[in-house]
Amino acid sequence: MVVAGSVVPLLLAVAYAGLILGHWADAEGGFGSLADVAKLFANPWLLLAGWLHYLCFDLLVGAWIVRRALAEGVAHGFVVPCLALTFLFGPVGFLLFSMVRISLARVTGPRERMKG
Repeated sequence: MVVAGSVVPLLLAVAYAGLILGHWADAEGGFGSLADVAKLFANPWLLLAGWLHYLCFDLLVGAWIVRRALAEGVAHGFVVPCLALTFLFGPVGFLLFSMVRISLARVTGPRERMKG
């Protein structure tokens, strides 16, 4: 979990920063509208930076899910689908894990389940 939850995201963050520093100044577009974002991502280097951004944050959220699941005793079988969805569809995996936590808290009663 240390490699996937810390080392890889740090490497992705370094690559992301390099791409942003190297290509932001000459980019068209921005974040003011969806059309501006489309213009921004028309630059293949910034599109790659966007992809690295997603990968980095998906791995961080996945690592958080694993840590919470271990701390709260969430069964592995509930966690795996959440991790797959987090990697593929970020917020959907986070949403599913949140729903699992809430459901298990109702079934088992409040414990450490709602910390962080």
